[in-house]
Amino acid sequence: MIFTSRALLALAATTSTVSATKLYVSSYTGNITTFDFTKTPNATYNLARLDTTTGCSPNASWLQIDVKHRNLFCLDEGIIVANGSLTSFKIDDGKSGALKLVKHAAVPAAPVNSALYYGPNGTQLLAVAHYTHALTTYTVDPVAASFVPFQTFNFTMEKPGPKPQQAAPHPHQVVIDPQKKYLIIPDLGADLLRIFYINPTTLQLSERPSIPVEKGSGPRHGVFHTTRRTVNSRGQTHYYLLTEISSKIMGYNVTYLPNNGGLQFTPSVSPVSAYTTNALNAAIAAGNAPAEITLAQTNTGGNQLIVSNRNATFFSNVKNPDPANSTTIISDSLATFELPKSSRTNSSAGTQEQQIKSLAITPAGGLFPRHFALNARGDKIAVGLQRSGRVVVYERCTDTGAIGKDPVAGFEGLGEVSSIVWDDRKPKA
Repeated sequence: MIFTSRALLALAATTSTVSATKLYVSSYTGNITTFDFTKTPNATYNLARLDTTTGCSPNASWLQIDVKHRNLFCLDEGIIVANGSLTSFKIDDGKSGALKLVKHAAVPAAPVNSALYYGPNGTQLLAVAHYTHALTTYTVDPVAASFVPFQTFNFTMEKPGPKPQQAAPHPHQVVIDPQKKYLIIPDLGADLLRIFYINPTTLQLSERPSIPVEKGSGPRHGVFHTTRRTVNSRGQTHYYLLTEISSKIMGYNVTYLPNNGGLQFTPSVSPVSAYTTNALNAAIAAGNAPAEITLAQTNTGGNQLIVSNRNATFFSNVKNPDPANSTTIISDSLATFELPKSSRTNSSAGTQEQQIKSLAITPAGGLFPRHFALNARGDKIAVGLQRSGRVVVYERCTDTGAIGKDPVAGFEGLGEVSSIVWDDRKPKA
């Protein structure tokens, strides 16, 4: 079911739109749905389904877009089968935004996240994290959108971790550092950040010493942030880690070791709750399982983190995203945090310590926001509600970072939404 932010009759009264952006949404039903997100002259928004493909069946879990070459890669977690799969598509730049299947291949079980590395002379490497203890890579022909298996790393643990979710290694994300030298893989099961050096010529990965994190924390996803050098401060690379089990945000200063020897992570912030610091919500927060973290900027030069929180349903009387339905809904949350503009000296520890400030907690539009994505302008945020089978779009103020209370558009009946990508970025040079 499609719905908009204002009366459907008002939308129907106009026949032209001011702007249109494609949005791709995957679901554990195996579908990838192409949407057209439009703004009309009377300032309403509309999210219309254009096309659906089952080419990433049975359990599409993650989407990776290459805007320059018009390729979309989809991971299938393979929850109901023995193996996962990797599928590549060419994007039709016509009105339909349809996906043309190029290649579908079986891969090790449970692929859940990926990163695309752009090497010299147009080469590409797709790195995939598998929840069942592996990292795989694939060399990519970006023109044809084809891929070939390249390397596989299987991880082990000497003994289970302290939490039930930590019986085995569980790599959950692949992220590339700002200097494009390393892959960082948060391992939820092993309480490690696994580090791999990327040979820029051969695209071969070499493992470097892992970074241990707090035992029982369950690192899930992380994001880098690099501050610029100014008259009063040196530039510094930071890494902010979201932990699923302990429900925290942890921060580190990142140092590049000589001779491509790896990375050093030095704690730089006091860990904060990914949910809320309000003691009145402690019982609800106890079950929180945060899912996604991203870096966002404001027009005033501020830097923020946005986190999606699952299984901690704080909002109980939220306006229904469907304007035709007056029944209120319950909702999990999005939390926004402010990063400091400069660091201060912690005299007792003798280190540079920065503080993360909780700004707001707002409705996510339903239950289990497994994934969300900001558009290129940073003024819209699309949220995938896994257990609500819904995608919604909120406005975000680029001056303050405030996320709207009510969604401006959305779509129902998608099954367990797993991943979202906007197709509005400019190609990398």
